[in-house]
Amino acid sequence: MSGTSTTPQPRSMRLIFEYEGDEVRLVMQQPVDLPATAAPPTQQTGFFVETRDAADRTLSRLAAHGAYPDSVEVFPERHGDPITRVQVDRPRGAFTIIVPASQDTDHVRLVQVTAPPGDVAQPATRTFVQPQGALQEREIARFPLQIGR
Repeated sequence: MSGTSTTPQPRSMRLIFEYEGDEVRLVMQQPVDLPATAAPPTQQTGFFVETRDAADRTLSRLAAHGAYPDSVEVFPERHGDPITRVQVDRPRGAFTIIVPASQDTDHVRLVQVTAPPGDVAQPATRTFVQPQGALQEREIARFPLQIGR
């Protein structure tokens, strides 16, 4: 038996982002031994976190569920009144996501995918109807990952 031991590489990274409007910070990255299931890029709108290699090739893309909500719950001042939802112009908050982390993973990119102006937003579920226009992608931020190498 050899005296050398290798430290196992994490299979995934837990990332915690904080944001206010388009300003976003990666406040924590933690290696975790959990599987991250990255769905292949699909034709849907929303916010996504991509893992990328040093050549900027996409390794995975995951939906960032719960990121950037356009409304918030407002609790009533009087007991018994209903809780309401109010639209926000500048969303703020935090979200957590677990992404796959291979040795090739260099950085993550946060993107927003929207339907072209005039198109109806595309549902997250599969449909048999092709969209009228190409989806538009906007990079919000990118951050280097600290993967043990």
